[in-house]
Amino acid sequence: MREIINKLNPIIIEKADKKFGISRILKKYDGKPVYIKDVDGFEVVGNLCSRETLSKIFNVKKEDFIFFMLNAMEKEKEGKLRINNKLKEKYIVESPEKIKDWPIPTYYEKDAGPYITSGVVVVNDKDFGYNLSIHRILVKDNHLVIRMVEQRHLHFLYNKALNEKGYLDVAIVIGVHPAVLLAGSTSADITFDELKFASVLLGGEMEVFELDNGLLVPEAEFIIEGKIMPETDDEGPFVDITGTYDIVRKQPIIKIEKLYRKEKPIFHALLPGGIEHKTLMGMPQEPRILKGVRNTVPTVKNVVLTEGGCCWLHAVVQIQKRTEGDGKNAILAAFASHPSLKHVVVVDDDIDIFDINDVEYAIATRVQGDRDIIIIPGAKGSSLDPSSDLKNKLTAKVGIDATMSLIKGREHFERAKIPEE
Repeated sequence: MREIINKLNPIIIEKADKKFGISRILKKYDGKPVYIKDVDGFEVVGNLCSRETLSKIFNVKKEDFIFFMLNAMEKEKEGKLRINNKLKEKYIVESPEKIKDWPIPTYYEKDAGPYITSGVVVVNDKDFGYNLSIHRILVKDNHLVIRMVEQRHLHFLYNKALNEKGYLDVAIVIGVHPAVLLAGSTSADITFDELKFASVLLGGEMEVFELDNGLLVPEAEFIIEGKIMPETDDEGPFVDITGTYDIVRKQPIIKIEKLYRKEKPIFHALLPGGIEHKTLMGMPQEPRILKGVRNTVPTVKNVVLTEGGCCWLHAVVQIQKRTEGDGKNAILAAFASHPSLKHVVVVDDDIDIFDINDVEYAIATRVQGDRDIIIIPGAKGSSLDPSSDLKNKLTAKVGIDATMSLIKGREHFERAKIPEE
């Protein structure tokens, strides 16, 4: 963690309070890495992951990162985990009540309490193997409450474990390499091993060690060992990716059995609704959209989920258009690949999809509303969109084909260039 922080040359803050103080600083410098020297005696880092910082950490160009991830996903089975139980010697073991001393932030005024937002949840199933995922986790007096989205992999494995033995063994790792964060944010088949995927992102191998409950975990600054129980408690309100409050729900309780921390650990605070939150939600979905569009339009060039669309609701798809209809087929394929997607714009390969002004230029000069805009009412949408029908989880989806008309001819859309010397 320290090596990564030093590489990113963060903004240094001397001291902050864990109730609202951390979040004020992260919000002020949103998108820029921040290192806080003292929060109740602990060090804290935030705004660690953005397109720019991830490109720097992995030494991959921003526009090529989607292909870096896609290549790693395809090689997931080749990943190697090296068990090194000597890593466990780095940790101080603490009793469950000590979690109150950790620098876990309360981020916003209406939050239900302190929340762990960067914790990667590690579970293992005898039939499906290891699963990594990131969930918001509320810290209460003598237990944790985890927001577990229904029908996702952890929810399935949790219910399976309840039927088999009445609980699910869990580890929560905080302060991990961004490769582990990206792996935990990636959606794939339930047999997809996110631990191995993280190892591929790191070059092919990753060290892990075994906790007392038998789970293998990567090195982290803080670790919680426990059980996800059948009992539930109120979770929320809490701010989600759109910067608005999610509702209160009954969610599963985590019984803490043991705490681990390094001697001088660095806590990773992830600002809800901030650029880091959006980046980790969105970037791992982009390869899936690219693959889905490529099945229909083989000449797709790139995909980005935009920050203005919370890296979740809005996408821009870049294609090399060869026939009329490619743009509209790409729209439909993008919606099918990422069901939470609300609006998508398809552009030609001369448009810089990372420059929102260039995307707007394509809409302004290449779109006729009666011909190039598709509206799909009553589609399944994202529960994170406050404007949608939240009760029935329905939304209207809009696709904009902002590609050049081949019937009209490319020469009508040619942009002027100045010759180089």
